[in-house]
Amino acid sequence: MKITYHAAISADGFIAREDGDVSWLDEVKIEGSEAYLEELFADVDGLVMGRGTYDFVFDYGSWPYEDKLTWVFTNRELQALEGANLQLVKSIGEFMDDAAARNARHVWLIGGGQLASAFLDNGLPIEVNMSEVPVTLGSGIPVFSEHSFPKMLEGDVQITQMNGYRKIEMSL
Repeated sequence: MKITYHAAISADGFIAREDGDVSWLDEVKIEGSEAYLEELFADVDGLVMGRGTYDFVFDYGSWPYEDKLTWVFTNRELQALEGANLQLVKSIGEFMDDAAARNARHVWLIGGGQLASAFLDNGLPIEVNMSEVPVTLGSGIPVFSEHSFPKMLEGDVQITQMNGYRKIEMSL
């Protein structure tokens, strides 16, 4: 199964402010990212996210991911948004078993630096595709909670300068 971790990140490697706020993304126009997200969404069988990301979407008030199967990592019950096709899982193993049973071939890991690090810690290959915007936050939720993103950039990385942002691609 292919796992693609896509997120927008600040120039200093954060996906959100300390409180989870991502309004800083409204300050920047990321041309071309809409087309990429549409292509990615059309290609994936499902989505996987941590509880914090789900809570952020829940607070937004509507489910933007149609009826795509979405695995949410959580240890407690949650209220589902209308239209959400949720599967609650507690571990990477439980997720992998369920995804295999459902013949998932491509999953989009949305947000969640802790979850992305957990996937790496469990030896799962991840395709990373980041849109780095020219905003410096100074602190916040890092793109990977347990791994040094700047250190990862020293490896086999493809960086493309786009209109208003840098597209960073690598396989881990």
